Order: sequence, then structure tokens, then C-alpha cells
Amino acid sequence: MSRVSENSSVSSINYAVGKTKGKVEDLQLKGSTLKRVSKPSDDPVGNVDLLAIRSQNIDADQYLRNLNFAQTQLSFTENILEEMTDLLVKAKELSVGQASSIYSAEIRQGVAKEIHQIRQQVLSLANKRMGNRYLFAGQKVLTRPFDMEGKYHGDKNKVNIEINKDVYVPINITGQELFYSKMKKPAERSDVDLKIESPDLNPETAVMRKPASINPEPQEVQATIFDELRSLENALLTDNPQVIQGLLERLDDSIERVVTYRTEIGALTNTISNAEGNIEKTKLLNEAHKSKIEDADVTELFADLQKEQNVLKATYRASSNLMNTSLMDFLK
Repeated sequence: MSRVSENSSVSSINYAVGKTKGKVEDLQLKGSTLKRVSKPSDDPVGNVDLLAIRSQNIDADQYLRNLNFAQTQLSFTENILEEMTDLLVKAKELSVGQASSIYSAEIRQGVAKEIHQIRQQVLSLANKRMGNRYLFAGQKVLTRPFDMEGKYHGDKNKVNIEINKDVYVPINITGQELFYSKMKKPAERSDVDLKIESPDLNPETAVMRKPASINPEPQEVQATIFDELRSLENALLTDNPQVIQGLLERLDDSIERVVTYRTEIGALTNTISNAEGNIEKTKLLNEAHKSKIEDADVTELFADLQKEQNVLKATYRASSNLMNTSLMDFLK
């Protein structure tokens, strides 16, 4: 029979008590959080899945913020296009009425003031902002896209935003594509200058003025909506129904272009709504999967805790009996 020393017995008791206490503390911690996996060693494989789910949820939250921003900007843009459509249709209605010869020059001058106001309103819409970002300036969002003459100072670049992994959608329309006609047309007098200028009565400056150059080649211009409205305004001021009639087709093209972009904005809005719904569904599935991996079975957990507490009590009791044994007990 091998001899067991007192020190060996004490070490064995300490080991048994410590091991049981460790199990009880671990179960108490899981009971307080109701989590089955509180550290990677609890479930190494499940922990890898948990990390992947948490990463996906972080990405999904950012995508939802992107979608919210995109939705807001598209809503702003759609409202502006709606207002623009109404203004251009109003200008077209006035043009149709003034294209015939039944109205006098005085009436056309009054209508010209209304067209001027419409042009100013369209210019205001072209320079609309969302926060401090201009909507139609391309990627130069802090630059006012159109000056008072309707000249464009933005760029042709789209603002793309990521709404899911490797899925980007444009959320802006540049002023170049919205306010400029698609096709270049030969410049006409109405495109170049229809302003009524007062004659220069100063003989010195009149002598110094150079004669107008004659360009044998016809110019091609890409007219803007502002050019068309200004030409219409000038044609009304000069009582020129032929020019007004010629502008009707261009106004129709501009209205059709704005309506086309409204349709495009609507399609993008639907895409964003669908993407938002898909992300929300994915988040729900991830949460369900995460719960299966991470959450504890409450009944099983507290049954194990009760069992380990009983084991700890038994270990204490056995240790107490062993440690209280004296030399006299062996001599009895």
C-alpha cells in the first residue's frame, strides 16, 4: 500500500474544490447574462459564426444609413423635378397662347414678365441644396452649380453610394444632363442673343467698337432650359410670334427630359426601398442564427448550476471531514 502524505491530500482537496468552484462561477456568469457563449473557448466554431454575424450587422447598419441618405436626397430631387415640370408646362401653355398673332405687343410684354419669373424660379430650383450640399452640382457639391446667367459650374460626375456589398447606385442628377439639351443644334438668333440693348450714344466708345466678326461656319450650341426661357421672354418682348412658335418644340424636349429623369428617380427609389427591406430581413435572420448559437437554454443552465452547487457542497463536506482528522483518530 502506497503512503499518501498530508500535503498531497490537501493539494487534492484544493484542486477538487477549485475545479468545482470554477464550474459554479462559470454557470453563475452564464445565468446572469443568459448567454451560452461568453468567451471563445465555450464554443470555438460558434464563436467564428458570431464574429461573422456581428461584422455583417455592423455593415448592415451602415448600409441602412446610406439608404436613408440616398432616400432623402432622391425625395428632395423628385420634389424639385415635380416643381420644374409644373413650371415648364406653365411656360409651354403661355407659349402656345402667344404663338398666334391674335395678341398685342402689350399683352406679350405682360406675359414676358411671367416667363421671367418662371425662369427665376427654375434657376432657384437648379441651385437647391440638401443641407449644405447642392443637388445638381455633380461631385462639386459645395459649389453653386448655376450663376445668374444659367452657366453651369458643376461637373458631370455622379455621386454613387453603396447600398449593399459591392452594389452602388447613383443618387444625383447633374445639372449638365438635366438642364442641357441632349442634342446640339445650329445656333439661331434666339440662341445667341435676343436681348434688347440700348444703343451706345457715346461717340468715343462707338468709334472704338470693333465691327462684328462674320463666322462662315454655322455654330452649334447645347441650349439650356434657361436659354429657352430667356429666348421666350425676349421673343415676347420683341413681339415675335414666329420665334415663340419655334421654341415650342424645345420646350417639349425639355419637359420630356425632366419627366424622363423623374421616372429614373422613381426607379431608384424603388430599388432603395427593396434594398432596405432585404437588409432588414437579413438582419432578422442573422439575429435568429446568433440567438441559437449564443443564447443559453435556461432550463438546462439552471439545472447544471444546481447540480454543480450540490457537488461543491459535497466537496466542502468531504474536505471538512478529511481535514479534521487527527492522529488520535488513527490510534483509536
